[in-house]
Parts: sequence; structure tokens; C-alpha cells
Amino acid sequence: MRKCVFSAVCALFIFGSGVVSAAAPQPALDGNCPVCLVKKDKLVKGDPSFSSVFDGKTYLFPMAKQKRMFDANPAAFVPVLGGDCAVCKIEKGKQVAGKAEFRTVHDGRLYLFPGKKQQKMFERNPHRYVDAGLALGGACPVCLVKSDKVVVGKPEYASVYDGERYLFPGPDQQHMFDTNPAAFVPAMHGNCTVCKVEKRKDVPGIAEFHLMHDGRLYLFPSQKQLDMFKANPDRYADADLAMNGYCAVCKVEKGKDVKGRADLAVDYLGKRYLFPSRMQLDMFKNNPAKYAVN
Repeated sequence: MRKCVFSAVCALFIFGSGVVSAAAPQPALDGNCPVCLVKKDKLVKGDPSFSSVFDGKTYLFPMAKQKRMFDANPAAFVPVLGGDCAVCKIEKGKQVAGKAEFRTVHDGRLYLFPGKKQQKMFERNPHRYVDAGLALGGACPVCLVKSDKVVVGKPEYASVYDGERYLFPGPDQQHMFDTNPAAFVPAMHGNCTVCKVEKRKDVPGIAEFHLMHDGRLYLFPSQKQLDMFKANPDRYADADLAMNGYCAVCKVEKGKDVKGRADLAVDYLGKRYLFPSRMQLDMFKNNPAKYAVN
């Protein structure tokens, strides 16, 4: 099955009339091997010679064997919520980075925590937190977009994008998603754009109350917010648009405001970034932390 995996590179990117180098991103998991954490529950430092970039993060491996295992199925090894704490997400609604030192492997999935307190809370009641990073409540985003149907996905068909885990009923839907995730992921990780604009709050939407607008999927907590969106979509549609649609790469590398294209988009930390060409999009994917806005 096809995965959204990019090999880490140390290359020069030709950009306009100048040449710029891509700064190497800091490795995820403090450079520890995700395969070793999941399979052996051991902290094993990776070698930069064996690296992969997945979902905007660079992972290191001690040998080619672990890299091959990861590349074949990254969703099996990347930490839940991209490494953020599931307990903090559920209890406080906050994204708090976890540490490889404080980890738990539950049902074959890696969870990270900022300290022992959160780790113990998880281990005492894992069922409360295991679905913290599950997008759409497990409903298939491809089915919502293509068929306007709520179809529950299966754990064996899972993909990770922007830290969220998406499930699909079969390999066909998963392949469609992996080929172009930005075409299927809901705005704001599935949080309600109406609630964001009107109340400045992140309120999760549910698959039952969904709407397609200009080719994008939006979720709402109730019919009320869905109807508000329908009545004034221009007020709410771009609630997650970063930099007003201008290219983040162009701004950092050239100091210029260049409008991006809606068909060249990537989601990062719940914001949508647009780019004028595939080159800038790929530069962003390989090192999003360099270009993303706070």
C-alpha cells in the first residue's frame, strides 16, 4: 500500500534565481528509533545515515532493517498524536509534547507523555485515552467526501496525517487518501470552524454533521453550526488558513508574499498551507518546522 513517506534528503533547492539549502530538521523522538520503541520498548539511538521523513518529522534508525520496517508501514510505528500527550489532549484539550523517556506501548501503538504523572494516568485507564488521535471518530474521510456517507473504518487500514489517525473500510479508500490526503482531511482536524470564529474555541465536530464546501470537508458539533456555515460560508471557510493563503516557503526564503494555490495544500498542526508550485510544497513537507507560523 502506498504511504505518504518521503526520504530525508540533504540537498540544495533551486528557488527563483537564487540557491537555498534546506536546514536539517531536528529528529523526532530525540533521535531514538521508533521501531525499537514499539517492538522492543527500548531507547536506541538512530543513525542519520538511516532516516525517513514522515508526516513532517524525521525519524532515525540504527540500521537499514528498522528503516525498511518503518517505511513499509509508518502508521504502525509513529507515536500517537505525533508524539503529543494523549492524556493532556483529553483532560485539558491541549497539545503537550511527550518524551520518549515516558512512553507506553498499548495494543501495539506508541504513546508519549511529558512526565510520569500522565503516563500513570494512561496506564490506569487506557480506554479513556487510546482514541485521542483518532480522526472523525473512526469514520472514513474518503467515504464522506466521495459518497456523502458515514462509514466506519477498520484498524487494519490506518493512515496517519498531521498527527491524526484515519481509518478506512478497505485498501482502495486508504490508497486514495494516501495519494492526496489534503483532498480528504477535514478542516481544523475536524474541529468546528464556526465555533473557532465565533467563540475562539476548538470544539470537535462529528461525522454526522458534515458538509462539503469548495471541495473541502467540514465538521460541526450540531445542525445549528452547520446551518450557520451554510448561511455565510465566506465567514467560516478559511478559519484554518495559514498566512492568509500566502506561501510560507516564499516568505522565509525570499521575503516575498506569493499567493498559494488551493490545489497545492498541506495541513500542519491543524493549519492549512498553500503553495504556488510543487517545489515549495515539497520543501515545506521535508521541514515544516522551518516554515510554519506559530
